[in-house]
Amino acid sequence: MSTTDTMTDLERFERLVLVEQQTIPAEHYDEAYFTEDWRDGHNDYRIETRRRIEGRHPEVLKEVFRPSKALDVGCGPGALMFLLQEAGVIADGVDYAPSCRELAPPEVADRITIASIVDDPVYPDNSYDLVICREMMEHLTVLQVRRLVSNICRISSRYVYVTTRFHPEPRSLLDVTDERHVDPSHITLLNQDFLRVLFVLEGFKRRPDLEDRMDHMKKGRVLVYEKTDAK
Repeated sequence: MSTTDTMTDLERFERLVLVEQQTIPAEHYDEAYFTEDWRDGHNDYRIETRRRIEGRHPEVLKEVFRPSKALDVGCGPGALMFLLQEAGVIADGVDYAPSCRELAPPEVADRITIASIVDDPVYPDNSYDLVICREMMEHLTVLQVRRLVSNICRISSRYVYVTTRFHPEPRSLLDVTDERHVDPSHITLLNQDFLRVLFVLEGFKRRPDLEDRMDHMKKGRVLVYEKTDAK
């Protein structure tokens, strides 16, 4: 019997978080990562590819949230920003990989900030009424996810809209797995309830009605939270 087999859930979680997980460097997200055809379904980050995949999503996002000021956290090369602009929503973006601004369409490149929102203040409190964070958290360590949630909740004056990949079969709140066979940088798939707890602790309330409207593909990977005065 291995050592990990005899550990409690809490001991396994502690070992993963404090010993095993390593941060993915910004250099990993280079031009090849975003543009080469290595993902299932030809899922690269070129604008026309994203337009096909997104469908009506940018318009639905506008209809549901009606944002006056939006921020896309982990924006990559700005594809969602570009499609939102076509729908009439001018969004800013932030990503820590320098290639993101270099690869972004000129229409949005100047609105992308290269910084780590996990570690740096970057934006003032309550500076955006909608903070978007899609398909990013699985690329972070658990510790980074915790700091990210705190930061995006601080920045949002109203809504946080998140999509991420979750542990498919969690046995406990602390279960964490990875998905390296899909993407080598998918290092953290949390129990969905664990991530929801982090938002509640920041004073945000779940909006299941808006989650249902945003989850048009019915994958169960959408979280929508609204700021309260509880914190």
